Amino acid sequence: MDNLGPVLVALLVVAIALAVFLSLGPRPEILVVVDAGHGGHDPGAVVAGVQEKDINLALALLVQRKARGTGIRVVLTRTTDVYVDLVERVRMAEAIGAVLYVSIHANYHRDPKICGVETWVDTGAHAESLRLAESLQRAVVLATGAADRGVRRQTLYLRHTKLPAALVEVGYLSCPAEREKLLDQAYQERIAEGIVQGILNYLGR
Repeated sequence: MDNLGPVLVALLVVAIALAVFLSLGPRPEILVVVDAGHGGHDPGAVVAGVQEKDINLALALLVQRKARGTGIRVVLTRTTDVYVDLVERVRMAEAIGAVLYVSIHANYHRDPKICGVETWVDTGAHAESLRLAESLQRAVVLATGAADRGVRRQTLYLRHTKLPAALVEVGYLSCPAEREKLLDQAYQERIAEGIVQGILNYLGR
């Protein structure tokens, strides 16, 4: 009987902890917008019959699927081969309460020897956009083993939003070896996993 007091206290502590945990419930999903670049009448880069818009859409759909169960909910700017006005893409992200915006693209250069992943922000991007870009760049390079071409700046339509926003160029269609990889389902899966991980790392999840 003398030992019953500490046991009851311990059970009470466990019961209180369980009640608190159940009252808190699961953390709500964080809403992010992922954009499949180009679309519709705008194919983006076209090399050897491969249209960038198709690669972008395939990757965006994979990102949406792979994000399930991770604590983030991905909304896409397009889910079919249609063109969406660039400013409308970021306005949509703002309207639905997204916390960040990621645009997926494939690259082109007249020199076929240039290959690799790079991530872009607008020239006037704030620190959070830069942090997002760096997180995406690291994660995609790690997931794919592609050459790391770094985070870069240029004037982009991303300047029309104050959300953390970055544009990921996942590889060069003009680089024959990389084009072949970009058409490979398994490699696309790795890219998508890298993008999801980059978002999660940025969010601290």
